[in-house]
Amino acid sequence: MTFDTRATLDTKETFGTWNFDFTDKDNVVVGNSTINDYYTFTKSGDTFSSTDAKVTSSDADWYAYYPATDINLTNQEGTEASAAKLYALAGATETATNGANGLTINMTRQAAVLRIVKVDNYGPCDIFLKTTGGYVKGLKAKKNKAGYEVETSESQVSVFKKDSNGNAGIYYVIVPVGVYLEVWNDTKLIKKTKANGLNAGKYYTLTSGPTTGTATAKLANGTTEKVEWVQLWYGGPRFATKNVADKMTWFQAIKKGDEYIWGANWRTPSKEELAILEPDDGSYIPTIVKVALSTDNGVKHFKYTGTQPGYISNNMIIPFTGTQEVGTYWTSTEGKVNIHNQETGVNYNISDFSGVCWNKFNEFEKHNTFAVRPVLTIQTVKWNEQNIQ
Repeated sequence: MTFDTRATLDTKETFGTWNFDFTDKDNVVVGNSTINDYYTFTKSGDTFSSTDAKVTSSDADWYAYYPATDINLTNQEGTEASAAKLYALAGATETATNGANGLTINMTRQAAVLRIVKVDNYGPCDIFLKTTGGYVKGLKAKKNKAGYEVETSESQVSVFKKDSNGNAGIYYVIVPVGVYLEVWNDTKLIKKTKANGLNAGKYYTLTSGPTTGTATAKLANGTTEKVEWVQLWYGGPRFATKNVADKMTWFQAIKKGDEYIWGANWRTPSKEELAILEPDDGSYIPTIVKVALSTDNGVKHFKYTGTQPGYISNNMIIPFTGTQEVGTYWTSTEGKVNIHNQETGVNYNISDFSGVCWNKFNEFEKHNTFAVRPVLTIQTVKWNEQNIQ
């Protein structure tokens, strides 16, 4: 007995492609139009075999299903391996046969993959699916047909859930195809399909919350301004897309709450939050973001772009702040006392002199004035709440 192959998941450069290869001890369930039960065929080496399958007395249509005739889609682990094990396939023989000479069945894809990006370490990630018949709980093989139907529940069931604290990351969830679906995260509807649903074998990337938005900045003259923000990697801070207008001392940069230069919605990032923009392997190519020296209207700056699924359209400009192609930015991290017994604050230099990179940490007197690129203070931004007042 031979089959086309099932899916294993590759999530590297291409953000996920399906390779197809059964592994030893994989089981495929097989039935035909003359029996009510199913036979189990197990892979060993290059073939599938069954100890209880019997030939039919007359030619019949045979049907195969992977990984089972009933697939539970609730409370999935979210890993590449768990997704591959639940990735539904089904097929049938091209012509009726009694099975005496073996079976050749081409199995085709019967599911899609949601790539769930949990954008932060604090927000909710409780994903459930609604369809016209209720809440999605699984797939059930259609008897004597090469496909599955959706099993539903009247009560809400989760297909994937992660604790709110921690667990920012990318997760993979198997979902039905060909039917209307609503994707909910906790109490928020984050996406819905057309009536004919998703396409088999396809990836669909969804973020658990927004990765761009706006927030109010309270300016020194008493006015307010809407400032755009962007997140460049999951679990990362939400950067303002522009600098504070005026340079400031470290003492001004570390103020908090209503005393902060832009008000309580904003703060100065820590050393660790800025450090992730710098490659640590000497290659000058960060892995979480990519960076390029860019020119806009004759002015050079660094442009950072997200590289992870859900972030590849997100970018941020970091300008140079001096007359030369160098920029210096405060962090909120406390510095050291130098040899002159003067306190220092920690800041970053950016420069294109040694390649497109951030230089290592430098320490300057806290009364010097340097640029600030704020980040949001809020730890969780939910869908429909990304425009912060």
